[in-house]
Amino acid sequence: MTSLQPPLSARNGRVLEVLAICRISTAHQDERSLADQEASYRVWLDRHTDLPYELTVIASQGSGECLDREAYLEAVAAAESGKYDLIVCEDLGRICRRVHAHIFCENCLDHDTRLIAINDHVDTGREDWHLGSFFAVMRHESYNRDTAARIKRSLRNRFANGGVIQFTIFGYVKPEGAKSDEELKKDPDAEPIYEEWFRRLEAGVSYSEIADWLNEQCVKPGKYCRSNTWTCAMVARVTHNPILKGLRVRNKKLAKRVNKTGRRKSVNAPPEELLTRECPHLAFVDPARYDRIIGMVKERNGKYRRRGKDGRDQRAGVPKKRSRWPGQHLRCGICRRLFVWGGHGQNHHLVCDGARQYRCWQAITVDGPLAVRKITPAISDELERLPGFDEQLLADLRAEHAQLHAKDERELDAVEREIRKRDTELSNLLEFIRGGKTSAAVRQELERVESDIHALNHKRDELISRPSEAPQLPSMDEIKRLAREALACEADDPWELARVMKRLIPRIAILPYRLCDGGHPEVRAHAQPDAAHS
Repeated sequence: MTSLQPPLSARNGRVLEVLAICRISTAHQDERSLADQEASYRVWLDRHTDLPYELTVIASQGSGECLDREAYLEAVAAAESGKYDLIVCEDLGRICRRVHAHIFCENCLDHDTRLIAINDHVDTGREDWHLGSFFAVMRHESYNRDTAARIKRSLRNRFANGGVIQFTIFGYVKPEGAKSDEELKKDPDAEPIYEEWFRRLEAGVSYSEIADWLNEQCVKPGKYCRSNTWTCAMVARVTHNPILKGLRVRNKKLAKRVNKTGRRKSVNAPPEELLTRECPHLAFVDPARYDRIIGMVKERNGKYRRRGKDGRDQRAGVPKKRSRWPGQHLRCGICRRLFVWGGHGQNHHLVCDGARQYRCWQAITVDGPLAVRKITPAISDELERLPGFDEQLLADLRAEHAQLHAKDERELDAVEREIRKRDTELSNLLEFIRGGKTSAAVRQELERVESDIHALNHKRDELISRPSEAPQLPSMDEIKRLAREALACEADDPWELARVMKRLIPRIAILPYRLCDGGHPEVRAHAQPDAAHS
């Protein structure tokens, strides 16, 4: 028997209470692995003490960096309970990592519990245990950092050679055993779907409406998708994947450790980490058209982006959602705030948001389904009574189109001048770099100029793609027929109804009324149709 200095001792002088902490890897999580580790601890104890002992084992599979995992919290509670005479582990990383491992040792010392990390040569029963603990903390952290860097270098090299094909999105076929992106193929059945997909985006359709269309067409998401139906977020994610224009990207995100919990969160990676690889044979959309449509979508949705406060989003992680009509459309005629669903605890009623905040006295709710049944026929009747103004409207549209076309030409000239200016700046910067002179400021300026040129090219493509001929106005009977069909879609698609109604009726004001002879107050809607969209 090999003796320890100082030797192991029990509080009660008879039985040694021992807690063993081990970690089971995901590849060896069976009971045999746990039994083997428990047996190895018993062998070690038999070699170092003659006292009888009771051995308790705590095993976990989580990372040693995670400070909120159940096994670590259980180990802390056990150390503070004063029940155990000895806590033993192979190394401190089995318990936790970084400076928290040293703090755990001190916590054991405070509660007269001896801790021994066998491989790290840490024994809190010795006076020099601090040095071994500090070296163990530094060694584990350095090892993890070096391992992560080695894996990152390997993956970067494999990606540059066409590898690292983990998952494919809808429309791509990965043959069994494929190791390179050259072996990937496009699904021919996805060609018309993506064509219609981007045509709808170009026409101003939202991601949610495209998701509904895909589900109606019984189009299934990609092979590796967990869900069997399309969602707004899924459509947005696929739309912004540049593989659709034949460009693979990697390292857009990186995992950043949250030191408080030890867990990691995904954040945007620095621009210099981004890797790209051209794969023209995988393009579903022409690159120029793809960039132009993505630019249009970002500009169109930019007004809905949260601005934040002091550069930080105060509602980060809070999802946005669609609202069925007339949600996000009715406005209070008193305080001008929106009516929101959930009036007085009723899911199908709307109430002034100012009343919910005690800033408006109009607290009468609106029955949402009843409002749809009342307002929709009224709008339909109003459209039916429109006089025959098609000739005048056509003349106004042509005049307006001529003004817009002249404005587009002026904008196009200004954009082309800016592009020539940025090209000159880019040439000067490149000439400066070729002369062997460079700095961080020059690199930042080069990235800014390239970004400006990219944005200006998108703007130019958008201006060029706008129609140059005036639209043909259909007959008045056709306009009324289209209006009736648009309003009749409410029963099947409330989201489409919301989009149509917001174009026909930009503003609906809700005001309270009470008859002159008394009675309960009621609300009435005041709306003015937009003749241009009617």
